[in-house]
Amino acid sequence: MNLGPDLTYAGSLATLLWRRILHEHGDPAAMPRLGEFTRLGLLTVPPTLFVSTLILRAGLRIF
Repeated sequence: MNLGPDLTYAGSLATLLWRRILHEHGDPAAMPRLGEFTRLGLLTVPPTLFVSTLILRAGLRIF
């Protein structure tokens, strides 16, 4: 899993492309604002990194 796109809009090209598509063809009000996107990323990325690191460490101890 790539966590870069979860933290910032500019984290991946796919995020920027989806934002453009939603803006052109979708409801602009349905798009998350930059602040909301960043806030959600800051809430989800650190715990995900922490848990992933624990799982990797446990895997190294097993093997």
